[in-house]
Amino acid sequence: MNFILKKKSSVSRDKLYSISIDVENFPKVMPKYFKSIIVRKTIGNEIFVDEKIHFLGSFLDVKTKHVITHPRIHEVHILSGLLRGSSFVESYDETSDGVNVVIDVSIMFNGVSKLLLPFGFLIKMQMARVMSEFLDSAEKIIFDLNDK
Repeated sequence: MNFILKKKSSVSRDKLYSISIDVENFPKVMPKYFKSIIVRKTIGNEIFVDEKIHFLGSFLDVKTKHVITHPRIHEVHILSGLLRGSSFVESYDETSDGVNVVIDVSIMFNGVSKLLLPFGFLIKMQMARVMSEFLDSAEKIIFDLNDK
């Protein structure tokens, strides 16, 4: 299942991007979804992480690889679990009035998760909600920092 999410933000790309690649702070930025993050190792621009996430009403333990390509790409690859082989490629493109955020989503269903295929629209809706909540949270962090 593949789809693309797009959203605009009024903050600077560099500040927004720095929050999106600060993997260890995901539980602080998005506590509703990220229950724990353990960075296992970093090799060059790749960060290998054990994540406990809450998504679509379920808690999932997944191993992920985050690939950081400065100054605008953040890839997340799921390495384990029912969605193994899935990826989310985020791009952050500067505009005259902020930044365009695009997430290219590729979800692979494995095992029992194949039963979710007919409910792909729910996954897309949930991903869009998470994206909006992330941007709201990141913008609040940026605005709070600017006020100090």
